[in-house]
Amino acid sequence: MRQAVDVLAVFDIGAMSPRPIRFKVLEHGIKTTVRVTDIRNIEWMGAGGSTRIEYDCFTVSEGRRIEYKLFYYYRECRWELEAS
Repeated sequence: MRQAVDVLAVFDIGAMSPRPIRFKVLEHGIKTTVRVTDIRNIEWMGAGGSTRIEYDCFTVSEGRRIEYKLFYYYRECRWELEAS
């Protein structure tokens, strides 16, 4: 399931893609802040004139590892989250 999320990201000088730091996700009607612990893989995808960057990430929260993907749609400047 995908949902739009607000992301705080760093755009480093010389880097090809922004680096997500944390994001806010809506859970049970409440926005929760999640810190991106690690990014395992970054992949650029493109089809039909739409470019997106896929981030394969995980976060450690309360002793458990949560895996998810963040998608950055380059031209639209928007983020989506897909939880595993």
